[in-house]
Amino acid sequence: MSEIKTFTEEELKAIRRHPYVKSATAKMIRFTAAFKEEFWRRYKEECQSPRSIVKALGFDPEILGKRRIAGILLHIREQAESGEGFRDVNKVREVKVKASVTDQELPPSKTILKMQHKIAYMEQELEFIKKTIMADREARQK
Repeated sequence: MSEIKTFTEEELKAIRRHPYVKSATAKMIRFTAAFKEEFWRRYKEECQSPRSIVKALGFDPEILGKRRIAGILLHIREQAESGEGFRDVNKVREVKVKASVTDQELPPSKTILKMQHKIAYMEQELEFIKKTIMADREARQK
């Protein structure tokens, strides 16, 4: 599979100046919500091709490349179909972290796996303690 096109420094400067660009790196462009809305409107209502939309909105399709243009359509389609509207940046997933999960909050299968893990760990600890005691005894005998 071919790698995605890397922008030159000149291309990157031009891309960053574009009003529809939130930010850009050598390999990635983050578009504004306005760009995504206009792109999606033209794609769905006017049945324009992604390449012609990108060109009409002021980007050079040759600089972006076929693979990136296909990716733009894919990401905009995902946001449009999510029902959450278009965003300037990717949504940050909320991660819920509990201080500690009790065995009663886990399903029985997970509880058993957790207990088996604890037993295996304790067996390893016990073996380590035994070896330490044996090494200490041998050292004292010498």
